[in-house]
Amino acid sequence: MPANLPINWELPTMGGTQFWTDLAHRSGWRIQRNSLTGHCRLLDGDNIRRAWGSESQCQAELDRLAGLLKLPANQSTVVILAHGLARTRGCWDPLKRAIAERPGWQVVDFTYASTRKPMADHAAAFKQLIASLGPEVSTIHLAGHSMGNIVIRHYLGDTIDPATGRQGDPRIGRIVMIAPPNQGSRVARVLQPTGVFSLTTGRSGVELGRDWKELEPRLAVPTGEFGIIAGGKTDAGTGFHPVFRGPNDMTVSVEETHLAGAQDSLVHPWLHPTIMKQPEVVAATVRFLETGSFRESGERQPIAASPAGSGP
Repeated sequence: MPANLPINWELPTMGGTQFWTDLAHRSGWRIQRNSLTGHCRLLDGDNIRRAWGSESQCQAELDRLAGLLKLPANQSTVVILAHGLARTRGCWDPLKRAIAERPGWQVVDFTYASTRKPMADHAAAFKQLIASLGPEVSTIHLAGHSMGNIVIRHYLGDTIDPATGRQGDPRIGRIVMIAPPNQGSRVARVLQPTGVFSLTTGRSGVELGRDWKELEPRLAVPTGEFGIIAGGKTDAGTGFHPVFRGPNDMTVSVEETHLAGAQDSLVHPWLHPTIMKQPEVVAATVRFLETGSFRESGERQPIAASPAGSGP
């Protein structure tokens, strides 16, 4: 190990939960920043800490070990997965397995300190992660669950070219939004006065609720193909949670997921915390990333305009 790096014991880690945010990714190796201390660490594909220190130190060590260990380059097609508020990368395991079956496809599951930083910080880290992907990557698809979609939209809004209207990295392809609070979160607003919600969800939770009107102008509607999967009962307009007027997944209503311009939409009767793990949702997500449609028939149900009375 180079002398300028702090002494490191190669210890196993949990891969980062609520205190670590990914900044760079190469074939399963990741550079992360701690949300409390600001220091960085380098994890290998087995979540073993291989180095720690500043971001530049960790990047130099990743470059050195990539050559020494002959780490393979990233695949040509990368699918970045962004988990929701207070969730971890483990929620994506079924979808990761399905994506890994596609030749030339690779998963990058973006870990970020969702309860510790504001949305702008999450979006900045997301931008940095995408920039870290090498020129061997030609296509970058995105999929998010819940607040992960707001991070994606914030990133797109932050990177709009005023001259061309182009958003983000030119390699970005299709986007799947799973249970996204695209109109803010009524549940967040209802729980806000208790104080417990803000304490447990941090600044990002407040932005989804009380401060949504300040956050919303910074969020872009994707200009590329995107589809929305919502959770909720479809019979007689009923939902899982009485705080909502219609179908919902106990956390987000179907109306709250709507975003004008979606090329396709789908409603499944699953609850918010586990919707991304359901076989039907996994299959529909992969199908949309491949074909632009959730259904095997190719039929689409676009969202051409915000429905009357939508919003939390």
